[in-house]
Amino acid sequence: MGLCWKLTKSRRVLQAGGLATLVCLAALVISRRGMPVWQQVVTLVLAAVVCLTATRLVAGMVASACEESMLEELHLKLQPRAFLRDYESVVRAQRPDSAGAVTAAVNLADGYCADGNWQQALQTLVMPSAAIPEPRRSALQALVQRSRCRYCLWGSQPEQARKELQAFAGNVEALRASNPRLADNLQGDVTLYTTWCGLLRGRPADRAALEETMRRLPTKLAKLDVCWMLVLASRAAADPAGEQRYAALFVQEGGALAAAQALRSH
Repeated sequence: MGLCWKLTKSRRVLQAGGLATLVCLAALVISRRGMPVWQQVVTLVLAAVVCLTATRLVAGMVASACEESMLEELHLKLQPRAFLRDYESVVRAQRPDSAGAVTAAVNLADGYCADGNWQQALQTLVMPSAAIPEPRRSALQALVQRSRCRYCLWGSQPEQARKELQAFAGNVEALRASNPRLADNLQGDVTLYTTWCGLLRGRPADRAALEETMRRLPTKLAKLDVCWMLVLASRAAADPAGEQRYAALFVQEGGALAAAQALRSH
């Protein structure tokens, strides 16, 4: 409910629904004034419950749509500063020590990383508290650890990224008993980030496999992670033409990402 009041569109739905409920109740009082008092009371209570429940449902749907639109601003439109400006309201609406607070912090941190501030991204992350029951807490821990590893990779910190990757891989293995589907999904990130760590040390990588991975990823932000890896892989292979080609692709598709803007300025 807190998110509904924080977002303008859903707050208007709540306000309009409350007003409509009052109008409905007033109309019922007028139209059924000849009924016994107890019947009037029951009718009014039922009408209020129906109207307010419907209002909450619609407001919740509007709030979810607004949050999804904000996430598209980052993951599809690649406008991190616009996302950071808008998404603060979502973070403030979360109950402390809740699962929502953890995931909202991850989303906000992704915005900081995309804007070129990977250290601020690390500081923004929130580890799930003991108040969150298992297996949800372990899944959230893996999500946070995945983000920590990714931000260190974007910060070109191979040693720190390696340590975070070890912790992330351990979290994924621990998930296999309680949530094997999620563990399988996250294993792809473990493999990808292992390759990224190697690239930061100048090791070669299979560019054809990376291109296939980039093709399959669902969002532009995720695809550009791999595109950046292809830049590094071409550099490691002493292939300046390939490096230039992938860098040009990153610039073309990178929107307002900090890394794309840095490449444009060179």
